[in-house]
Amino acid sequence: MRVSKDTVVTIEYTARLENGDVIDSTAECGPVTYLHGNEQMFPQLEEAVDGLEPGAERAIRLPPEKAYGRRREELVRRFPRAHLPPDLVLEVGGRYRLRAPEGKTLDFKLVGLDGDDVVADFNNRAAGQGLRIEARVVAVRSATPAELRRGTLR
Repeated sequence: MRVSKDTVVTIEYTARLENGDVIDSTAECGPVTYLHGNEQMFPQLEEAVDGLEPGAERAIRLPPEKAYGRRREELVRRFPRAHLPPDLVLEVGGRYRLRAPEGKTLDFKLVGLDGDDVVADFNNRAAGQGLRIEARVVAVRSATPAELRRGTLR
């Protein structure tokens, strides 16, 4: 049986940035199983394995705009140090995750310190890099009527 819409697919994969950093992989957790064609996986990963049989492998490359997007200079911002918690130890090049007063999570890389100001880069750490995904189909089976009704395995 080949991977197609509404089949239950088990895959192993590794996704690497252009610089070689692994950003997602089943190496630690083992293969993942999902209902194909139901937006449960990264769309480009689903496209990569579509039509494959168990044991088949495929590698794809995605440009930045299809992966995590292009790097945007407008997301590098300067603001007063006083807007950050006073006990936060800042180190240029460090990555930080903070919760804003309204509850939103802010992730940034500290680019610089300039007097009483900080310069922070709010781009995703993978922005501007392409992505290489290597996937292998482990198993494929027909979905049960209940799985199709729910649109998910659980």
